[in-house]
Amino acid sequence: MPNRNKIERSANYNYYADVLWCCVPLMAMAWFFYGPRPILLMLVGLFTAYVCDCLVTPLHGAGYRPHEPSSECFAALIVLMMPASVSYFMVVAAVIVAVLIKETFGGEGHYPFHPAAVGVAVAALSWPNQMTRYPTPGTVLPLWGITSDTTLAAGMNTTLSSGGLPSATTMNLLTGNVSGPLGTGAFLVIVACGLFLLCRGHLQLSTLLPYLIVCVAVPWLLPNLNDLPTLSLPWEFIRQRVYLEKYILLTGGMAFGGVFLICEPVTQPNRFTSRLIYGLLLGLATTVFRYNTVYETGVCFALLIVGAVPEWLDRVSRRAERMKFMKKEAKRLAKRAKPEAL
Repeated sequence: MPNRNKIERSANYNYYADVLWCCVPLMAMAWFFYGPRPILLMLVGLFTAYVCDCLVTPLHGAGYRPHEPSSECFAALIVLMMPASVSYFMVVAAVIVAVLIKETFGGEGHYPFHPAAVGVAVAALSWPNQMTRYPTPGTVLPLWGITSDTTLAAGMNTTLSSGGLPSATTMNLLTGNVSGPLGTGAFLVIVACGLFLLCRGHLQLSTLLPYLIVCVAVPWLLPNLNDLPTLSLPWEFIRQRVYLEKYILLTGGMAFGGVFLICEPVTQPNRFTSRLIYGLLLGLATTVFRYNTVYETGVCFALLIVGAVPEWLDRVSRRAERMKFMKKEAKRLAKRAKPEAL
């Protein structure tokens, strides 16, 4: 007889589990640069997510499901998008918001907005000073509180949004040895995680590639640089454009968002053409936020805006396919009717 008490895993269990495993090397890099404080921040975030799941999920009749690690995954992503100097209270507040957003819409598989993006956006708007100031890599932070000797600096997007170019070396950008969020700077590690998730079938290239193309193409065509004229041809000032693209690709949350956020299976559209449009819109919105704000993780705000359209895109795509099918059927029936008429 089948075991009725056996707990079946959720449909997206493997995705969330693999993303959690990908957070391990990013946390190792954060530990290397800042000491054990990032590990404690991560543990606080994971514990908060677990407790919130146990307390909140029974409110909509489902009960806590230990086979569904999405809340823990969102908590880990939130911590990785925060500075190492944030307070534990900020981590707890952001994770609570993320879990509440998830459960408000019915829990795993039903939320329209990425919960981690909501948590980071709420924290960024609530504590803008703490969320836009980052410790210098190599500074071992105290476990409790931040001393007055700790130097905090603005992120690189502050320089980029003002029309300047940062001065970090390419090697520092590749390894994450720059001031920024805990997990968004180590570009080589993020690419390795992206290849792992791609091989596991978790990344939809129909969403990821349009997003990356727009994020790269718009700064090339419309560079936000004080040294360049307002309007210039794409083949002019090549050197300045290349330097700008280096910082666009290797800093901020563009690569991190593409690998860990935009391809989330619940919030992205289900149909191919819808995902293409979704990726293009996300790339455009992310670029706008990078041009006009100092937030390193502008992709979170982009997800909140564009996250309102996936279901509508799927409906439009489904209706277009239905109309196309009906036209084909009408033509086929017309061809069959002609010989009979003769």
